[in-house]
Amino acid sequence: MSFLTPWFLAGLAALAVPILVHLIHKERKDIVTFPSLMFIQRIPYKSVKRNQIRHWALFCLRCAALILLVAAFARPLMNRDGLASATDVNGAREVVILLDRSYSMGYGDRWERARAEARQTVDGLGPQDRATLILFAERAEAVTSASTDPTAVRATIEAASLGSGRTRYGPALKLAQGILDESTLPRREVVLITDFQRVGWEGDNDDVRLPARTTLTHVDLSAEETSNTAVTSVILTRDYTGDRERVGAAARLTNTGAEARTVNVTLELNGRDLERKAVSLRPNAAATVAFDAFALPAGISRGTVRTDEDELSQDNVFHFVLSAGQALSVLVIEQPDAPASRSLYLRRALAIGDRPPIRVEVKKANAISPADFQGRALVVLNDVAIPGGANGRAIRDFVTRGGGLLIAAGERASPNAFGEGTSDLIPGTIGTVVDRTGDRGATLAFLDYAHPAFELFSAPRSGDFSSARFYRYRTLTPQGTDRVLARFDDGAVALAERQVGNGKVMVWASTLDTFWSDLAVQPVYLPLVHQVAKHASGFAEARPWVTVGQVVDVSPEAEGAGAASRAAAAELVLEAPSGESRQIAADSSGLLELGEQGFYQVRRIGARPGADRRVIAVNLDLAESDLSAIDPQELIAAVSRRDEGAAADAALATLTPVERERRQSLWWFLLAGALLALGAETVLANRLSRVPMAGT
Repeated sequence: MSFLTPWFLAGLAALAVPILVHLIHKERKDIVTFPSLMFIQRIPYKSVKRNQIRHWALFCLRCAALILLVAAFARPLMNRDGLASATDVNGAREVVILLDRSYSMGYGDRWERARAEARQTVDGLGPQDRATLILFAERAEAVTSASTDPTAVRATIEAASLGSGRTRYGPALKLAQGILDESTLPRREVVLITDFQRVGWEGDNDDVRLPARTTLTHVDLSAEETSNTAVTSVILTRDYTGDRERVGAAARLTNTGAEARTVNVTLELNGRDLERKAVSLRPNAAATVAFDAFALPAGISRGTVRTDEDELSQDNVFHFVLSAGQALSVLVIEQPDAPASRSLYLRRALAIGDRPPIRVEVKKANAISPADFQGRALVVLNDVAIPGGANGRAIRDFVTRGGGLLIAAGERASPNAFGEGTSDLIPGTIGTVVDRTGDRGATLAFLDYAHPAFELFSAPRSGDFSSARFYRYRTLTPQGTDRVLARFDDGAVALAERQVGNGKVMVWASTLDTFWSDLAVQPVYLPLVHQVAKHASGFAEARPWVTVGQVVDVSPEAEGAGAASRAAAAELVLEAPSGESRQIAADSSGLLELGEQGFYQVRRIGARPGADRRVIAVNLDLAESDLSAIDPQELIAAVSRRDEGAAADAALATLTPVERERRQSLWWFLLAGALLALGAETVLANRLSRVPMAGT
């Protein structure tokens, strides 16, 4: 408290007035009438009794009135309203411990130090304090509820393990905010134990604000200088020599340290070391090491590239999965008397494909048998009618079970070549030939770029179809459920598609060589043929690995995309790298988020060991390997809410003393108190000063 006119306080000297009044005031004596004093002996005055204050209530009222009057004229003002109560200083605490378990905490002894700091925080809890432990990486989880039992929290800390995710502070702080908002305890505290990874703070977490008067204590486990080597990726290439499939692997390594290092890199396949090489890494540089190609065994193979361990061993391994037989097997059927060039362009264009590799076999229509359709992904009827008899039934079964069928409707694909028994198989009715040689040929005027066959060409400068000329083509009349993918400039259908069972049937209304058009010599021909082949066959490239945190489909339908047969839905078991198992119901979506580094296994319940199994390789998010840290104060300032009392003080500090006093106007209350005191003094003084009447 201060005073606007403190010199008025000199008026407190007036307090001497009531003191003097009470000390020198003499009582009025009763006068007794006496006839004569001549016979009374005069006695000299020997002593006088000292006056004392006898009416203390009256004295206090007079002093209070003077004090209030002086204080009112001095114009007091308060610098801050209210004081913190004792309970706010010494009351029970709501403590939230945020323990970072991202894999960068595995650098050196960070994880052990972090758990020791968490235990020390628990040991410092009072008997009335409540604690909640939150483990966080990319996601945050409160592994204990608010508890006054430190033993339970300490046991949870001991059982906590390092994770495989990257750091994100937003979810952890948001969860802590919710816990503190619901707390009724007078004191709130957050203890953040982390290495303050820069990649974990995106700077846009404006919605995270801890409650007012929350104490945020941080434990910084980062280091100014770090050194780390990591395997960031593996490049796999496949080669087919005859019937043998060989795979080449090249690993990408990084060194983020300030010193050059020489590390040993090992390629493992199914737990066996295939090759080991020494690589020199310059400071803050990357290098690629290539391994010799190896023969891929049958079935599923697990591969790992591993380097020497360092301070952060989690990113020294990189896993991948390889499956034999990923190549697409395509059977091209042509007329017995077809020239050698009839399937030349198609065969060569398909053979160039490497993602996936495509193995093409061309056969005459009179030389095929039902066995030729076994193991195929795509069958192409290149200007030939659908065969009848057993071969026709084999083609229908092949499509129904998930295979792809592409029909090129050329000169031999007349309407009579497709009987009534194929109407439910072919998308539309194939009609007569349209001759456009007289007007320089037709062009493609419409392409469905939303379809996988043309999606590759949707971006600008991704392929020009307008330069291709079609001199002859057949009319194609689709049915209601058929999808039209391309049209000529006169509106005629150029490409149509129909879903038949689990497979697809596509009809191209012209030839796939240079007999009726020049499409085969255009730059768009090769990628178009590849896209159509992959889509028609239902090919979905098997990813050799995924990243921690990604969601994958582990349902039975997702296991063999493009295979000739689909497995019936069944209950599955998912086995994590840590050994934890989880059952997946047959009617579930099958979408799962993978949160551990290593190999996941998916198998059907009741399947024999080693059979009917799918393996998924999961690697770390390498952004977390960047060990650079942020300033802890940057994060603390971003999530801390300014104290309301401090904000009020700051606002008052910008006002002049006169403006602050006018806002408060305390002198009015003091003046009113002085008037009340004077009124009470008057009443009490009148009562005490009454003189009794004579004779009463």
